[in-house]
Amino acid sequence: MEDLLKHKNIFFIGIGGISMSGLALLLKSQGKQISGSDLVKSNITKKLKKAGIKVVYSHKANSVKGNNLVVYSGAISNNNPQMKYALSHNIPVIERAELLALISKNYKNVIAVSGTHGKTTTTAILSYIFIISGLKPTVHIGGEFDYIKGNILVGGKDYFITEACEFRDSFLFLSPTTSVITNIEPEHLDYFNTFEKEKASFNKFASNTLGNTYICANYGRLIGSITNLQTYGFSRNCSVYAKNLTLGVDGKYSFDCYKGKAFIGNFKLNIFGKHNVSNALAAISVCLDYGIDYKIIYLGLKTFNNAHRRFEFIGSYKNCQVISDYAHHPTEILSSINTCKEVFNKKVICIFQPHTYSRTKTLLDSFSKCFNGLDALYILKTYSARESFDYLGSADNLKECILKTNPNFLVKGAYTKSELLREIKKVDVSNCVLLFLGAGDIEKLPYKLIKKNNRY
Repeated sequence: MEDLLKHKNIFFIGIGGISMSGLALLLKSQGKQISGSDLVKSNITKKLKKAGIKVVYSHKANSVKGNNLVVYSGAISNNNPQMKYALSHNIPVIERAELLALISKNYKNVIAVSGTHGKTTTTAILSYIFIISGLKPTVHIGGEFDYIKGNILVGGKDYFITEACEFRDSFLFLSPTTSVITNIEPEHLDYFNTFEKEKASFNKFASNTLGNTYICANYGRLIGSITNLQTYGFSRNCSVYAKNLTLGVDGKYSFDCYKGKAFIGNFKLNIFGKHNVSNALAAISVCLDYGIDYKIIYLGLKTFNNAHRRFEFIGSYKNCQVISDYAHHPTEILSSINTCKEVFNKKVICIFQPHTYSRTKTLLDSFSKCFNGLDALYILKTYSARESFDYLGSADNLKECILKTNPNFLVKGAYTKSELLREIKKVDVSNCVLLFLGAGDIEKLPYKLIKKNNRY
């Protein structure tokens, strides 16, 4: 399998994906001839073209001709014309997660960050601290991070920091030196079928780790007895823990940190939300493992600005703040809403786009309750991604289930994006925060609302 990376001409099917584009740029930096396809033009594909990577906006089979390796994402089936061409012409094919694992083998230390929520933020924090400490990591992150001008940073060969996604067991191809599990909750059950199978995959991921696995203490029991399993959290029983949490007047937390009985120091975050104290503790744990000095970690957390769409301030609309967040799972949604209320102390109006029918259907009971703290909710039609319509996972069914839970709640939908913009313009948003949530194409809406240049 390692011989695959000897190929010079490599074609990516679905190159506009956040991970695929990063891997394409990384291989381009190593002298490979990279090209690829996507169905949608985006700022990511524009960036690829600017880097000298040819992108075709179709899946025409003959685009693959002349390449000697094809990389495909998990969303691509064997019926895809370009996949069929590669297979029928005996061109080797490799799935994105396998390619990531192959690339990682070229590095002395591989730090992999997994979990249901918080992967991108934790990976970004870790990467930032490693960078400012002078360790020159190579970074592969599942979001756009301004500090590295995108989602990939080509550094040295000593450290490779990467997100490790559990979907379709992608993270099981990796054999990290150090790993992080931010949390484990029911997710991707269209693939896992049961939560028990999902937990078993995280257990195997931890078992595949050569050194320490750091897991949030709330979820340690879900992993079981694994050698070198370390915990972080808010209890003295954790390997690394926080106490004396203080919410500043700026809405950001500071806390004292301990490793065992040893006081590490006080830290101040530059990002919002108590959940990010947990993400910071994960990063602190790994940084201490690699001998990074307290002062560097302190500086990193104090000056860290998050990746895009992680509780991101977009601008103002009629004197109300507009926030965009990637939250698409009930737990993430609840954290985002609570953070919004904590920071702004205003009414919160949420615009939510459900992501996939299967997720909405499987977690419908949790979805029907997680919005209760809002003052109003406007629901976009479900972002289908790779799936066919299913009423039980539709935005209309979600709205009905929310109203059954809370009949007096102001919830409207399901809207198309253009319908939503027209509706919001009729709403009195004085003394409010507008919170846009979802992992689909909702990210474009806040920019259209406030008529700001759209990075997407």
